[in-house]
Amino acid sequence: MAGNHVEVGQKRVAIPKLMAPINSFRGGVKVVDAGADEVYCAVQIPEIKNFILYRGQSSEVSNYDELGKIVTYAHSHGVKVPLVVNWPYMIDRIEKPIKKHLNQCVAKDVDALIIGDFGVLSIAKDMNLDIPLYASTYMISMNSATVSFLENLGFTRVILERQLRLSEISNIVRHSNIEIEVLIHGGGCSNINGSCHLYHYHYYYNIEKLRRAMKKSLAGTPCTLKFDLYNLRAANEKYENVPVMDAFEYCCVCKLPELIKTSVNSLKIEGRTTTVWYQVATTRVYRELLDLLSKRRMKEFNKKIHEIKQGSPFFFPTPKNYWSQEELLCSHRRCYFGSFTHAPYKLPLSWQTWTKHRFKFVVQP
Repeated sequence: MAGNHVEVGQKRVAIPKLMAPINSFRGGVKVVDAGADEVYCAVQIPEIKNFILYRGQSSEVSNYDELGKIVTYAHSHGVKVPLVVNWPYMIDRIEKPIKKHLNQCVAKDVDALIIGDFGVLSIAKDMNLDIPLYASTYMISMNSATVSFLENLGFTRVILERQLRLSEISNIVRHSNIEIEVLIHGGGCSNINGSCHLYHYHYYYNIEKLRRAMKKSLAGTPCTLKFDLYNLRAANEKYENVPVMDAFEYCCVCKLPELIKTSVNSLKIEGRTTTVWYQVATTRVYRELLDLLSKRRMKEFNKKIHEIKQGSPFFFPTPKNYWSQEELLCSHRRCYFGSFTHAPYKLPLSWQTWTKHRFKFVVQP
């Protein structure tokens, strides 16, 4: 667990906390047991449960009683439960449900609120809630000036935008007075996270068109679709089926030693919409690696990294003909904190398209 230290130069650096996603009590129990220091989740708001903007109901705990069970189990194991309240405050009619929701969740003894919108922040502060506030990655924090601004607004932790490099993260940590958290594993994004509305626009206004495209390409969102590109200066120059936005999976197992040296406080695994086995497997792998580093067992750490690269990119048993992490992620430099993190895959099929073909996941219209 967090609390151990490693020697970096002339100073001791704490091993960061490991924050993992959950979307159910069952998953919460398993992820806590897998070694998470914190588990984060969202809860459906009964009055506006169909208000889907950033995520869907599959990413949320179903009710407040289930949230209470998660918090009780987590706290009994020394694990904290930050609550995600990432949706934006768009219209006055949702103010009352949001206030009621915040009161219900705080009453269940959650440990912090992860907020991604200034409207929701204003509501939380007007309610005088006695609870730490974490600035979501949707706050687009990419430098120490932004972190300082958010600190002045009352945030005690900032989750940085995922596009940053290690040198930039290190600089932000050095010039910040509050906790800094970074994303380390899971879905990527070719845009600045809090500034993209492409998915939401398509979901609400072009649903039939999107469904047809999804059925044709077996992709989930416009970010995973392939596009035909035309050169406006050369009419005959055309590139077909290009994954130009390339919002797929990323990893940082190899970069953990360098990441720890930045002195970040918390490492966040992405994946509230994923399955329990993924949440547990990913948590277990990162817990093992962090523990090896905290005990300075570098030979075992390097051996484990080699095993990971030769195995499944999702840390679970797969058929023999399934691509390894080396083939699917490493060879395409699908690493967090790289200079060219979001370069398109060189493979003939995108990961999501290929996986759905392999497992016959057909999207129904």
